[in-house]
Amino acid sequence: MEKRKPLDFLKQYSGVSTKRNYKSAYRDLFQVVYGQRDPVEELAEKYVGESREHRQDIEDFLVSLKGMAPKTIRTKITAVRTFLIENDIDINTGFWTRISKRIKGSRALTIDQVPTHEQFRKVFNHLVIAARALFIVLLSSGMRIGEALKLKPGDLELNRDPVRVNVRGEYTKTGNPRVTFISREAKEIVEEWLKVRDEYLQQAVSKTGLYDKDPDDPRLFPFSHANAYVMWNEALRKSGFDKRDESTNRHTVHPHTLRKFFRTKLAAVISVDVVEALMGHEGYLTEVYRRYSMEDLAGFYKQGEHALLVFTESGEVSKLREEVVKQRDQLQAIVNGVTAENMTLRAKVETQEAKIERQELEMEKLRGKIDRVLAYMDELEKS
Repeated sequence: MEKRKPLDFLKQYSGVSTKRNYKSAYRDLFQVVYGQRDPVEELAEKYVGESREHRQDIEDFLVSLKGMAPKTIRTKITAVRTFLIENDIDINTGFWTRISKRIKGSRALTIDQVPTHEQFRKVFNHLVIAARALFIVLLSSGMRIGEALKLKPGDLELNRDPVRVNVRGEYTKTGNPRVTFISREAKEIVEEWLKVRDEYLQQAVSKTGLYDKDPDDPRLFPFSHANAYVMWNEALRKSGFDKRDESTNRHTVHPHTLRKFFRTKLAAVISVDVVEALMGHEGYLTEVYRRYSMEDLAGFYKQGEHALLVFTESGEVSKLREEVVKQRDQLQAIVNGVTAENMTLRAKVETQEAKIERQELEMEKLRGKIDRVLAYMDELEKS
């Protein structure tokens, strides 16, 4: 029986990003302990196999993480704690509690900048078709980049309006499937990407010295998370939006801002609960799916789709919508005025009709009196 390796426990995690983040934490730990990051598997075996002051290693590791976002530090500490537990290195709970208390704050340190429609358009104009398709899908669907990079062409129902995206359970952070949608302009860009996708993959495979590509990669976007970021950052540089946060040196406009854009813009038009469910926030999924059908969700998305358009000027769409509403209100005012006038005229007609009816009644009475006078006069003549 093959001996179990120290990092074999990572196989139980289905999420690629989780495995990547945990291995990154171990590389950071080994950099502190041994002064080198790789090969991570061999360093893990070395660490588990020797006698060490593990508490001091963790203390030193925590110091090395100074300046990182609190959430990032907690993730790395959790990863190291899991590594130790999985390899039967026991450190009491009290120690971990004290470590946790030393991690101050919970918010991200980088102050993100959520670009406008026009700014996003400028960035997108510097993206190659592969990246443009990926990032327009992210912006118009609210998906996480890790989810989008696992999509297969068949997960998009391009014959629907709006296009439905079936996000499988094996793609998501929680393991639960969901549905979201993409805009009509995202559909057009994806369709153009699909025309050259196979050619792109063949060229990437042929560059064996630079890329390790699977010629049968079934994914809609057959490239890595790292490659996606390289293409994004290059577009930021060319468009002049490569500003970095002074405290973290991270770009203030990064792919996660696409998800924030989706949440901000769409939630201003349709129900926040629906937007949160489309984004995959578990606290909303069950309730939204219980209350609404897929057709309802598609209808909600269509209602707010204009807020997510990048290449179709959103301001013009909003202006057109305002003009339509204004014209509708003006028309309604005219209709109301005509209705009121008709009611006034009808009231006048009814008054005149009543007056005529009274006059006719008076005339009828007068004719009766005249007839009686004439009859009386006839009788006088006869006598």
